[in-house]
Amino acid sequence: MIGEMALSIKTNRMLWGRAASRCSLSECRRELVIDALDTDDPSLVGEAAHIIAERPDGPRGHSNLTLEQRNTYANLILLCNVHHKQVDDQVNHFTVQRLTSIKAEHELWVRSNLSDFSPLKQADDERWAGYIEEWASKADLDNWFSETSFLLGANPSVNVGFLDNLKALRYWILSRVWPESSPDLRAALENFLMVLGDFVNVFDKHSKREHDDLFQHVQKFYQIENWDDELYHRLLRRYEFHVALVYDLTFEMTRATNYVCDRVRESLDRGFRIDQGVLLVQMGMDSNLNVSTLRLEYFGQERTQRPYPGLQKYMEIRSSRDYYQGEGREPTE
Repeated sequence: MIGEMALSIKTNRMLWGRAASRCSLSECRRELVIDALDTDDPSLVGEAAHIIAERPDGPRGHSNLTLEQRNTYANLILLCNVHHKQVDDQVNHFTVQRLTSIKAEHELWVRSNLSDFSPLKQADDERWAGYIEEWASKADLDNWFSETSFLLGANPSVNVGFLDNLKALRYWILSRVWPESSPDLRAALENFLMVLGDFVNVFDKHSKREHDDLFQHVQKFYQIENWDDELYHRLLRRYEFHVALVYDLTFEMTRATNYVCDRVRESLDRGFRIDQGVLLVQMGMDSNLNVSTLRLEYFGQERTQRPYPGLQKYMEIRSSRDYYQGEGREPTE
């Protein structure tokens, strides 16, 4: 069983896909995904077994391999839960060399005998898995809650490192060579890209980064040197609109991110970020000193291929989302 280190989505896709979701022992080769029932989800009865154990004191554990190397595809074999127990109990019979050969022979059998196994589809899935791993890392999903909390404070700000990574992520997504499979996943990533681009442009419009500051802050551009009551209130209305739009685009970007994760679970890896759950955000203190933690997702008819309609239309419809701060377009008066 996998213990200390979780397997990457690409490693899982390589392991399960190349083995056709079957036990690798030739005397078994049972399918390891049991179909869903009317009242229950599908059941997985397969396990990623270590050829050289994850820990030195485990089965076949004596090795110079690092922990990371022990959790790579090369050191794993897909087995049913019964044979996983057997190979770890009977280590004198199931040596490293024997398990390596069993794995190679089984994958050759899959390619040669299963008409529904497509090497091209498998290659596409592995490329998708690599893309998703990189996207999740570049978007810093593990720190999304803390990073976006600064954007949702009384005066929005953002860690410059996080913002720079988001800006670079725009070009990374735009330059991908997409596999032909999983068009819904591609559409979800492109939807995320649209929101991300508008968020960056809107935030940059009225924000500033001081030379030594670790944060870029929205400027209070309603503050004027020479008092002019009409100008002050006009600028104040525009500032309040801008802050609300930054909030709403942060909300929308979170929805778009959760939507990508949903599509990954639908088309690529059912277990993707299951332990972490959906991304949440924290809204700063309101006038009553309350802090709100929000779960933001697309619902119902919003769950189209591209739920985000672009900035101008979004400003008109954002009040129909599950949570919002502003309405309408920027005031001109």
